[in-house]
Amino acid sequence: MQNNNHFQKMDVGLMTLINKRSVLELLRSTGKMSRSEISKLSGLTPPTVNRIVKDLISFNLARYSGQAVSNGGRPSVVVEYKSSENLIIGIDLGATYIRGCLVDLEARFLSEIQIPTEIGNGLENIIEKLIETINKLSVRARPNQKIWGVGIGVAGLINYETGVVENSPDFDWKNVNLRELIKSRMNFPFFFDNSTRLMAKGEKELGRYKKESNFAVINVGYGIATGLVVNDSLLHGNKGFTGEIGHIQIQPNSKIKCECGKYGCLEALASGRRIAQMGKERLSLENIHEIKGLAGLKKETITSKIVFKAALAGDRKAQQICEEISDYLALGIGIISNLLNPSKIFIGGGVSLSGDYLFGLIKERKDKYLIGQNNDLEILPTTHGEFATAVGSVSLVLEKIIELDNILESC
Repeated sequence: MQNNNHFQKMDVGLMTLINKRSVLELLRSTGKMSRSEISKLSGLTPPTVNRIVKDLISFNLARYSGQAVSNGGRPSVVVEYKSSENLIIGIDLGATYIRGCLVDLEARFLSEIQIPTEIGNGLENIIEKLIETINKLSVRARPNQKIWGVGIGVAGLINYETGVVENSPDFDWKNVNLRELIKSRMNFPFFFDNSTRLMAKGEKELGRYKKESNFAVINVGYGIATGLVVNDSLLHGNKGFTGEIGHIQIQPNSKIKCECGKYGCLEALASGRRIAQMGKERLSLENIHEIKGLAGLKKETITSKIVFKAALAGDRKAQQICEEISDYLALGIGIISNLLNPSKIFIGGGVSLSGDYLFGLIKERKDKYLIGQNNDLEILPTTHGEFATAVGSVSLVLEKIIELDNILESC
């Protein structure tokens, strides 16, 4: 009998949690509604709705907001979702920049920060800059606003079970226990995941095309990786190492070595790092000095952004570089598309910020690598541009709130 009672209690507790999530999701989707409307749409009894609403108010996620218009009976109390008074900090810990944003529960930006990562100064310095960024954002909240937690996107292979960054070629990290390094310095609950996977999560939950069920996000920056959504589910794989398309060897006989140790990987041939390297090798300084806005440029300061700028200004060597890497990226898109048949592929990361020029080059070449049935594939920029990972990190915390996870106990 004790076992039966135990399971019965578990069942009641689980059902209560499910009902609370249902009501919270209704409020989130509509902004506000009367208690009678909640009861009608959720199928819950009015007393149950009343109890759940009181709990959500105690969590600071809802409030009473007047009365609904009566049709002759007793007017019902209106309940409002408190999105603007509840905040989340999202961080993109990238190899070039640390980007952070302070947003409300509708992902409306209240503040943002971008600072150079300066990876050459070592791990400890990166952690200090990360904490500094979070602290600067946190003090920008008003007294009546509550920060629920911090989401962090990290470039690298993160073990989904342990949270250890097992390998990050971008940072040159091996088996870095990021959770242990951060937790003693953090004043908020925090969660982290692979930066590109969070790009896809942000696109799915807070993006322009969140109703899409099958899509991929390709992060083309210092490296190249992919976040995959298949049948509405974000793929993690066995340990969380899915999406490493940058380490598919597309030219096994290439002499260009990848950070992973192999030769001819997509990342080695088409990342922002490679574009900058090609620029330093091929662009004539004499020619670059003739390009408006690049006068006084030194070879060591050439970046992928400068290569694209030179290409747009008409430099033929820069244009040839862009054409070459766009063909490699079109090949990568072909691999993803022919394997998973997504409806859309979003491109994010620093290289994607070159705008229509790069997208135009890729679209010209994509059909070379797609089977005919996939020719309707759309290739688009990520919804949130350079803050795509930071917004994805926000969705990591938002998910905990909406699911009424244990985050509530530590806030």
